[in-house]
Amino acid sequence: MVTLFESYKILGVKVGAGLTDVTTSYKQLCREYHPDISDDPEAEELMKQINIAYTILREKFKREAAIKNRQFSTRQPRRYPHTPPYTPPQQTQAQTKRAEQTEPNTSQHHQTTQAHWQKAAERTAMSAEAEVDARAVLHDYFQALNAYDFKKAYECLSTHDKKHITLEGFIAWRESVSRLHPLREFRIAGGSSVAVITWGDNRTFQTRKFRVEITEGDYSSNTTQSEGIDKLVINESGKWGVFLGYKEINELTRTFDNRFETKKKKDLEKRGEEYVAGFHTEYDMLNLSGMKKAVQKELYRQRRYGGSMTFTVIEVKRSGDNSTGQPELLRSAAKTINNSLREIDISAYAGDGVFAVLFVEMGRKNAENIISRLVDTIRKNAGSGLGENAVIEYYYESWSDNSYADMENINSNLSKFGKKM
Repeated sequence: MVTLFESYKILGVKVGAGLTDVTTSYKQLCREYHPDISDDPEAEELMKQINIAYTILREKFKREAAIKNRQFSTRQPRRYPHTPPYTPPQQTQAQTKRAEQTEPNTSQHHQTTQAHWQKAAERTAMSAEAEVDARAVLHDYFQALNAYDFKKAYECLSTHDKKHITLEGFIAWRESVSRLHPLREFRIAGGSSVAVITWGDNRTFQTRKFRVEITEGDYSSNTTQSEGIDKLVINESGKWGVFLGYKEINELTRTFDNRFETKKKKDLEKRGEEYVAGFHTEYDMLNLSGMKKAVQKELYRQRRYGGSMTFTVIEVKRSGDNSTGQPELLRSAAKTINNSLREIDISAYAGDGVFAVLFVEMGRKNAENIISRLVDTIRKNAGSGLGENAVIEYYYESWSDNSYADMENINSNLSKFGKKM
């Protein structure tokens, strides 16, 4: 903070200089350091200091002038004579008659006032009741969205919205938003404010605007983040309905999409670290323990984001009772699986010649083609001596957006080969 002494120093005048000297110095400095005139990069900061110093000195001179021109009053206090208490005069006969005539008018005015306040109270009660109705509609709408009951949510929409979107279109839109942007919870966070909106055909509706909090959860941790939007509940011919608000929801879901992309990358890094602890060192792939953790992550990802996946079990063994060359055959099969499959596909050795492979984001038809080529490659890479006696059996099952897998399905496939996670 600039002091009084520093103000004199900044303006370049002596301490105690008068208003004329201060003003003259201030104008000269303005002509020299004003940002519109000076090319000095620090001119703007210097000009701020000059203005502050001039303001401090100008206020000082104003205070000194006010104190100098102050006039002290020498007037003696006025002494009022003693007066007796007031006694109202007696009403005359004419005044009494006039008061009797005005009494009915006073009573009528009182009745009018009472009727006015009664109507105001009724309007307040109706407004409170309307707000309760609007909250109930909004609550039912959000409760249906949280429960993924989109048909029930569609019934809460206003007549105007139902003219612009069908039930099938609304359900398809909400399912796509829920799959790509899995918002966890909708709730009313703020009170309502009355507003009026006008459509393109000049129809006007009374509306109530609520602040809605939308919370989304991070599937890799327990943290949550939230955003707020304004939602309208419209009164059309005495019936309340929810205004859809495509633009607000789409903008909000795009924001959440950017957050989820970051979270998915962090989760993939964390998942890679967990794989190291569950590796089968001899075959350079996961064991059943590591496979279980990886599959659990992928199952949860499919339910959150959708997509397809295929789980395959391949058994490689020697024919007959002769087990000669079985270790070489298994090592060759493991090497073929690791070299043939992409990094996003998860493979594991379950023991006794049983391999498990989880194809992520791959449909049944593509997975079937890859598996058939993989079996032929395993037999081919086993060599002439081992390939002739190699027996390869496999089983696979696929799931898409409309069907979700679980650990019970995975274990049922492994149980066909005597394994379980």
